[in-house]
Amino acid sequence: MQYAPDYPFKKLDFGETLEVAPGIHWVRMPLPFALNHINLWLLEDNAGWTVIDTGYNVKKIRDIWDDAIDRIAAGGPINRTIVTHFHPDHLGLAGWFEEKRMAPLWMTYAEWLQAHVAVSETLTHDFDRWIEFYRDNGAPEKMTAGFKEVREAFKDPWYRLPETVKRIQDGEKIEINGRMWNVITGGGHSHEHASLWCPDMNILIAGDQILPRISSNISLWYTEPDGDPLRHYFNSFEKFRHLPDDVLVLPSHDYPFRGLHGRLDDLRAHHQIRLDAALDFCSEPQTATDLIPSLFSRDIGVFEFGFALGETLAHLNYLVTDGYLERRRDDDRIIRYRPAV
Repeated sequence: MQYAPDYPFKKLDFGETLEVAPGIHWVRMPLPFALNHINLWLLEDNAGWTVIDTGYNVKKIRDIWDDAIDRIAAGGPINRTIVTHFHPDHLGLAGWFEEKRMAPLWMTYAEWLQAHVAVSETLTHDFDRWIEFYRDNGAPEKMTAGFKEVREAFKDPWYRLPETVKRIQDGEKIEINGRMWNVITGGGHSHEHASLWCPDMNILIAGDQILPRISSNISLWYTEPDGDPLRHYFNSFEKFRHLPDDVLVLPSHDYPFRGLHGRLDDLRAHHQIRLDAALDFCSEPQTATDLIPSLFSRDIGVFEFGFALGETLAHLNYLVTDGYLERRRDDDRIIRYRPAV
């Protein structure tokens, strides 16, 4: 039987809110790209409120937050923001909350550091170096030029990054409104993504680590060419296996759902299908770009190209680590994958 999550709530329109459990409010926000929404969370917290994930830095989202806080929290104080990971749809307005509402930022240290590196547009976010990496992996000129053009159209996705952070760590317990929430970190989608589980309420705020319908992007970065992010992602599943299957999962995209263990199994099977397809396709030497149509059934445009190539490379490197494929730079300087000798 094909897995299907249990969705206990209907879809919200942008700007709508819903109390999904006592003191936990779902706020659905727009995003300015193909994945057009994000779920953010406003939690009652003693004499104030805690925001979990802040949204992308656009005025419309700031206005929605002001309205939601006025309606739900009566304009009450925001004690802190807790951010799952550094991507701008999650961290983008942390500086705005700090500036406007004096709310300190809590997040894992690796994610906070990665955000500051990203803002500097060096190292992990040197787009010229990304383009060189894509060319090395067979990307055509129209895709590399289009990638840079599209990326430059999304400048300033963070309002302002906080210069200080309250570090949270795997296994830590955070008290929110008299209840303890356990921090569960995972890799693959980002380096030290933090999810939050409250045993008393049987609720998991999953961020992007576990989504009910789509799979989070799992990409290889040019700074770690021998990396194995897909293996990190699979390993993180085991950190959620002790949770009850009927835990209410609050994901960053799509809708709250139940059926955690079935979804973990479904995600593993989804990526195994892609691994099998990659291995079959590489019976002869192939670039990662050549492989993209075998892993993605939809058309890939310039905006999606970087994500698609990164995910393709993550699957190929998984197979290299397991000894099925080898990676080699040929005489034309292009990297190709082929069966291991």
